[in-house]
Parts: sequence; structure tokens; C-alpha cells
Amino acid sequence: MDNIMKHLLTISRSALIAAVSMMTLLGGMSGCRTGLDMSRMGFRNRATADELASTDDIKGPLERILPIGARGSSTGSTGGYAFSERNPEYKRASKLHDEGKFSEAEKAFKQLSKATKDGALQEDSMFMMAECQFQQKRYPQAQDSFDELLNAYPSTRHTTQTTQRLFQIGRYWLNFEEIVTPNEIQQVDFEQPGKQPALATAEDSARKNREKPLSQRYALVPNLRDRSRPYFDTDGRAIEALRSVWLKDPTGPLADDALMMTASYYLRKGDYVEADNFFTIIRNEYPDSPHFQNAFVFGSHAKLVAYQGPEYDGQQLLAARDLKESTLRIFKDLPEKEMLKEELRMIYEEEARKEWQKALFWEKKKNPKAVQIQCRELLRRYPSSESADLARQKLAQLGENVESPSRELRLPSIPRPFSQDQMNDAKPLKEGSPSAGDQRQWEASNKTAEQPQKSGGSWFPWKKREEPQAVPDKPEGAERLVPEFESAPDSEEEEFIRQLL
Repeated sequence: MDNIMKHLLTISRSALIAAVSMMTLLGGMSGCRTGLDMSRMGFRNRATADELASTDDIKGPLERILPIGARGSSTGSTGGYAFSERNPEYKRASKLHDEGKFSEAEKAFKQLSKATKDGALQEDSMFMMAECQFQQKRYPQAQDSFDELLNAYPSTRHTTQTTQRLFQIGRYWLNFEEIVTPNEIQQVDFEQPGKQPALATAEDSARKNREKPLSQRYALVPNLRDRSRPYFDTDGRAIEALRSVWLKDPTGPLADDALMMTASYYLRKGDYVEADNFFTIIRNEYPDSPHFQNAFVFGSHAKLVAYQGPEYDGQQLLAARDLKESTLRIFKDLPEKEMLKEELRMIYEEEARKEWQKALFWEKKKNPKAVQIQCRELLRRYPSSESADLARQKLAQLGENVESPSRELRLPSIPRPFSQDQMNDAKPLKEGSPSAGDQRQWEASNKTAEQPQKSGGSWFPWKKREEPQAVPDKPEGAERLVPEFESAPDSEEEEFIRQLL
């Protein structure tokens, strides 16, 4: 029965396929469109597909810089940047700019940038509008317009001029603040960590800051008089302008200068962690910069000044030590070499002081064993520090006499199968013996052989092992008693290594 059903199903499928094929053939002969028209799967308009796959409108940075208006039509983006100069409205606005009518020119360029869809014409109009705002000393509006241009056209041909204007705006808002120099560095005082300014000119900077208007000293005080400055947070807007310089044009001529000026601002302000971040960017990304060496010097100084004392985390202290050592290795003829060496010595003393603080902590916890361990660790790592003398005095109070600390960690000596007394009682081999030679050989005396060492079967002096004893026979059904003893190791050497580790 099953075979008959399978045969019928096979016949039905074959008949269905044949019927569909016949309908398709008849429909094609009669000119009717059927649901199996394969032509519908292709593109109806091949020109549309070619237009979607075209890359003619994509321009690279070099193509944006070069004038290409000689080719192409007079309309559309194919006209290039020369088309902007042929545009009547653009020429009229440029004439107003050349005549010094910056306000009227700004309105004309703004209207043209919004009305046109041409990439080159819109790009030039946006730049000229920002330039007109800059000439009117409306620097907040000019910064917004320059940033809008860089966001809309990241590879604009006006990148160099735009970043120059933003750099000038940032410097003006920061009152033309100069980049810090190594002569301003002040030696760190670990007696008051975290409270000392990093620069010797800190008092002069504080005096200049007090002379500023309230709107420049406090971010939330509005500026209602000077239109060349923003309404709020002048310093913050200045840092934003400098960030656009190094972020939008990282390979430009002003990128490292903008980073160094930003780091100098934070260093003078006392935000040493943020200053160290910008010094790190210069060290990692701009090895050919003239600020490369100073980025090492100021970066290590910022890390060291950010250290808060032995009661706090010491990661900044260790990072400052590593960076100062790298600075001395990289720059052989560094003018600040002696200062860095002195700071390394102070870091060494401060690290020892942190270890001594740990010993005092365990002393407050009334844990003399931990105090001894911490003092020994201090003597091992910092034997010539001032805190090492305190550690020796503390160990002497605890009954431990430390004469000369060692930096090496010595493992315990290997135990011998004979005690020291037994070795002293041993006698040399007789002359002429076959075992006697140039090197002195020793044999155990008769007394030692008659009185073997009572070590319970093991030659480890700190480990006593009892050998298993015979179990007496018991009647059937009685409980079998097994003495408790420690299982013997496979070899005494393996047992020694296990005990040593």
C-alpha cells in the first residue's frame, strides 16, 4: 500500500510540472505577460544604476585644493572652485568684502551659502562669511562658522586659513597666553604634597587672573560689554577653538602648538591630570615637534605634582619616576638633567616613606609579625633611604638585630642527612685507601653508625614521619583498626622541594 501511495505522489508531481511548463510556453507564444517573466528581475533603467555607482562627484583633498574650473559646465559642482568666482552673486559679495563692507558682505555670503546646492560655491561662501565675522571682531560667531565649515567639509581647501583663525581666536580669549618654558618649573616639595603649585610663576598668574573682569574669571557670569568674547565661559570657548585646530587638522603646522598651549593652560590652572593628558598626546603623536622634549619634562613634572602623599595611591609617583628615567635616557644633553636626578632621589625617598607608613599601620593594628615583614621589605628595597634607619630601629625594638640589609632574597639552605655535630665527629679516610684522593673525603665514625639519627625514617630536621606498624590479626566480623600515619612521599627530594616551595 505504501509503495502505491509513493508512486501516485510521483505521478502527481510530474503532471504538475508538465502543466506549469505548458502554460508558460503558451503564454510566451501569445504575447501575454505571466508571473514568471524573468525580465522583471533586472534593472528597468540602466542609466539609473550607472548613476548610483558613479564616483565622479567624490573629490579628494588634492582635487579640492587645485583649481579645476577650466573643465566642466558652468553650473553644478563639476565647475570646481573657479565657478565660485564666475558666479555673479559671489563676485558681488566679494567686492563688498574687498571694499571693507564686512557686514553687508556677511549677509550676502550667508544668503548664498543657504541658497546654493553647489558644493564648491557653498564651501567658499561659508568660509567668506566666517572671514567677514572675524574681520568685524565678532569672534564667537566666527568660531561657530569656522567649525560649521570644518564639519560640513572636512577636507576643505580652506583648512589652513581656518585653523589659523581659530588659533588666533583661542589665543586672544586666553589673553595671548604663552607656552610654558622649563625655567618656570618649581621644585616639588614632598613635605606638602598636592598643595604646591607646579610653576614658579604661579603668583604672577594669580595676580593677572585677579585683574581680569568677572565674566572672564567666572564661567557663569555673563559678558554684556565686549562682543569680541562669548557671553559665558571665555576660557572654555578658547579651549574649544584650540581643540578644533589639532582635532580637525592633526597634520597641520599649528596642531602641536595648539596642544602645547592647551597643556600650558591646564598646568597654570592647576589641573595637572588634564595637562598630563595633552603632554602625552604630544609625546605619542608628534615626535618631530619642537615641543617633543618639553613634553617629556613637563609631563613628568605634572605627574609628580599630581601626587597627593604617602596616604594616597602611588601610581602617579611610579609613573613620574618611569617617565623621568626615560627622559634621561632619551635626551643626553638635557639642560634640566640635574633637576631630574634630584627629583628621582626624592621619589626614591618618598617610595621608602610609603613603605614605612605601611609598617606604622600594622603597628597600630598590634601585629608585630607584620611589622617585622614590612620593615624587612623596606630594608631590602630601599636600604640607603632615611626610612630604612627607622625600620632598623623598629626591628631592634622587636628583638631582631639587622646589621647590613641585603637586596637579594636568599632561599633557605638545603638540609643535610647528618647533623653538624655528626659532621664534626667524622674522621678522614686513611692514606692509601682506594677512595682517598686529592680532595678530602670524610666518613662517619663508628659512634655515628651505632647511633643513627632519630628522625623517624626521614632526614628532614623539621619533618618527623612515623613508619607504619603491623596491624594485629582480628577475628572475622571484628572492626579492623588502622593506625593513622602520614603516607611516605615518592622520594625525599620531591618532599624537600614541596616543603621549600
